[in-house]
Amino acid sequence: MSLATRSRARTGSSRPAPAPRTRGDVLFAVAVGVLLAVHAVIFVATLVLAPVTPVEQRSLDLLQLPVEVGRALMLPFHALLLVCLFILGRRAAGRWAGFGSMLAVLALDLRADPTDPVYGPAVVTGGWAAAALLAAAFVLLRRRPAAAALLTGVASGFAGTAALALPAFLIAIALRPGRRAGARAKAAELGAFTAAWALTAALVQAVWLSRLGAAGWLDRAAEYTAEFRPHDLVPWLEQQRIVFAAWHFAPLVTFGLALFLFAAAATGAVRYLMVPVEGERGPAVLRVLRRFPPELTAAFLTMLFFGVWWALSGSEVVVDPMLPVLGAVAPLLTALAYRGAKWLLTVNRFWTFGATAYLIGLILARSTQLVITLVHAFQV
Repeated sequence: MSLATRSRARTGSSRPAPAPRTRGDVLFAVAVGVLLAVHAVIFVATLVLAPVTPVEQRSLDLLQLPVEVGRALMLPFHALLLVCLFILGRRAAGRWAGFGSMLAVLALDLRADPTDPVYGPAVVTGGWAAAALLAAAFVLLRRRPAAAALLTGVASGFAGTAALALPAFLIAIALRPGRRAGARAKAAELGAFTAAWALTAALVQAVWLSRLGAAGWLDRAAEYTAEFRPHDLVPWLEQQRIVFAAWHFAPLVTFGLALFLFAAAATGAVRYLMVPVEGERGPAVLRVLRRFPPELTAAFLTMLFFGVWWALSGSEVVVDPMLPVLGAVAPLLTALAYRGAKWLLTVNRFWTFGATAYLIGLILARSTQLVITLVHAFQV
């Protein structure tokens, strides 16, 4: 036997044998395949059948692209969004939580606004691109904060409201244990993130300026800042009615389902807060807060800031201005709810009953939303 052959034999013998595929592996692979096929069908149906809304037409005019080309260019962003949601969900509670995050995207009713609907992920609107970039930023925040800052800056170039994510990322970084101790090191880390975000956001605006000219860029800026200027406000209760109408159910049922989903997700969050982290130090409150992953801290603070902004804006339109957070964060509630259910299954028989109720309720609620959304998707 030659030296090269013996070397290959030694190398091969040192590799661990691959784990045999189980029924669970096969079921998961089939489920993911079916889910991706459904996503593809919805994407193609939207690309071919959906009418062009005034919001989408403005985006097409800015890009100076035919509608078919513009919609096809949204496919990489949608793929990036699904991959990042799966990664975030898997980090939270395993691969089925990642699957649930991808499924939850389909459960979003994007046509909740009768006067300004969003027909699907292929529609040319900055919100889809911003959602994908924000989700990628959440994934990279823990180990690649500089890349997360760059992606967040680019996202704000696609959708002006994505700038609301910046303070959420800064708070998450401030809470995260730093590689170097001391307030000065933490301030430097926050400053570096802000500078990278600002530089990237400015470069994106420079690209738009060179493409549109001064007059076109000012028109685009006026459109993005319209919601931040004083205008007649919709009463807060009316806004909530608009939100609840997006769930397709009676208001009381909608309120109950919303409470259920947030309660289940909160259970998953509490599980994070209960488990000490190796080497944690500092005040008790800070130690507990640091147990929550920084990417999820940034994600849910982003949802909070978007919600506060929308409530104060007095807008009647829900979906289009909220697309970045609806696509990048709302599906993660399903992953956290699944994490909470998995934990309760291990506590005792009483909580096993609660966990079973969580899982059944989660499957029924999401499945019902999914069926209704799929039906609406083909009613152009």
